[in-house]
Amino acid sequence: MIVLDLEFNSGWYSVNMEEILQIGAVKIDYPGGPIKSAFNAYIRPSVHKRLSPIARLLPEVQSSMDSPLDFRQAFALFLDWVGDERVCAEWGRNDVRVLFKNACYWGLEAKLPDYCVDLQTAFGRTVDAKNGLPLSRAVEYCGIPDSFVFHDALNDAMYTALVTRYIDEGTLKDCAFALTERDIHPVIPPKQPKKNQTRSGPFDSRKQALSSRSSRRVACPECGTVLCVNEWATQDGTVFYARCSCGGHKFIRRLRMMEAPDGRFWTYTDTISWSSDNVKLLSAAQNYARHTCAPDKPPRRRRR
Repeated sequence: MIVLDLEFNSGWYSVNMEEILQIGAVKIDYPGGPIKSAFNAYIRPSVHKRLSPIARLLPEVQSSMDSPLDFRQAFALFLDWVGDERVCAEWGRNDVRVLFKNACYWGLEAKLPDYCVDLQTAFGRTVDAKNGLPLSRAVEYCGIPDSFVFHDALNDAMYTALVTRYIDEGTLKDCAFALTERDIHPVIPPKQPKKNQTRSGPFDSRKQALSSRSSRRVACPECGTVLCVNEWATQDGTVFYARCSCGGHKFIRRLRMMEAPDGRFWTYTDTISWSSDNVKLLSAAQNYARHTCAPDKPPRRRRR
């Protein structure tokens, strides 16, 4: 089994894709088993024009900026190291997709894993956590010494491999998923970001980010009526959708969440049309996981 972790930079320039800055991975024979070997590669960015605020805070970002390796070279080294291993695991459901999206963008061919395992969801179910726990919280919960800095891809891959020892084996099977060709094609966006996209944060927790007024309040693009999201739906814990309607107008509120190296969260929100493709994304998210927003606290009365 390959336990994978990535650090990447997000941008909206030539392509809507997280550009990988570091690949970190370890090999284990079975969940909870000893680490057999490790892989680490820093990658010089060449797609996005500048680093995002979150990418600038990565502890080893300068190593990526100074790296002699581009993605093609690093990916070739990674495939040689992977060898015949056909099972991949990660903390969440996003990194494997990002890896093969980058490969697709550069025209590199590689066989997809037989299946992948979402260790974040598996661990959450094992400890009966309602929302996805960050890796740092899982490490703390398991009593694993945090000897290495988080948000370094190799360090996070090693931490993730150690956490597998505490996950129920049956739950691992329930949290397996497969990639398809549709998952790995990067989306080519307009040259300019959408006007209604806004960034908010930082927030101290995912719950706070999802329940904040800046995330929940949205104006109808047709009539301008201000609405408030009460429930989010998500498939991977990073992109959330909410159904919105006012009178005869329907649209979808979309929120993308990113965790900064300091453990805080940023949100990027916009509205998308009620098209058949977007409704399918919403329905798929609603069938996977939902998050009810915390109610707004009533304003305190000022004492006279």
